[in-house]
Amino acid sequence: MAGRRGRGTGWIVGILIILALAWVGYWYAARYAADTAIAKAAARGIGCGDVAVGGFPFQLDVRCDHGAYAANGSTAGIGGFLAHAPLYTPGAINARLESPLTINLPQRNIALTATWTAGSANGGAWTDGVNAASAAFTTLKIENSGNLPLATASADSASGALSPAGGGSYNLATSVHRLSLARQDGGAYPTLDLDLSAIARDVGALGTDPAKAFLAWLRNAPKVDINKLRVAANDAIISASGALSLSKDGLLNGNILLRYNSIDALANLIETLHPGTRDKYAAAFQGITAMSKPVQTEDGPALQTALTFTDGLIWLTVIPLPMQPLPAIKF
Repeated sequence: MAGRRGRGTGWIVGILIILALAWVGYWYAARYAADTAIAKAAARGIGCGDVAVGGFPFQLDVRCDHGAYAANGSTAGIGGFLAHAPLYTPGAINARLESPLTINLPQRNIALTATWTAGSANGGAWTDGVNAASAAFTTLKIENSGNLPLATASADSASGALSPAGGGSYNLATSVHRLSLARQDGGAYPTLDLDLSAIARDVGALGTDPAKAFLAWLRNAPKVDINKLRVAANDAIISASGALSLSKDGLLNGNILLRYNSIDALANLIETLHPGTRDKYAAAFQGITAMSKPVQTEDGPALQTALTFTDGLIWLTVIPLPMQPLPAIKF
């Protein structure tokens, strides 16, 4: 009887040893894959002043100090990052991001510097490439010394996320609290809060270059379902939901339900963003008011109207708004 117990214990110990050796092999295989990816990145102009790989035995850690990218005269850099990939959840990556982030595109006269007090990013990938990503920043500030109309942008907090919605579509979510924008001429836009929840339709697989995949989608008549868009600035609270798309020529089409707390607050906000708009489109604001009905929202009482876009033209039901068509959007 004692002999049988001994043999049983021996089997268990043997299996545990085999599992432990397999796990060690798994970790070193992941380490090899990370080293290979780092080498390939370096061949493409992406590197670190100092890079270290560790995390044995339960995760793979990659630390990069002073990350940099250079190609065709363009450069980018980041203070550094520490990425963790838990081996018990394959495909998941989370990272702490260290500021600053710099982007210089001389051919487009773009020079940006972003700083933050806390930054993080998370990602998900499988055999077909990236399928999820998110990032969050606290006390974010972006300074522009190039040829963009905005001089600075800052926010108390900013976050964004992308996740699969099925059928090659993706959920998009972003939230920005106390966003402040300043123009190059010294003028400032009103501080605002922004929340967006939407679905990007028929994007397809993101592969190993999500930015390229989304750019191709944007150039090929993209469709978006807006679950919630909310903007709050000064006295205005505006929200919308609906479905929009761009034609091959970049003209807007679709339908949305627009909700606003006050037509005067809405007109004043648009006037602040584009001086002269309130008087120019006074008839359009009157038309919106006439075609609106009272509704209750999470922000309290509001007015709601339906807007239809047809190749850039804006309609209130079957009545065109007395304003110029929206310009084409090109990517």
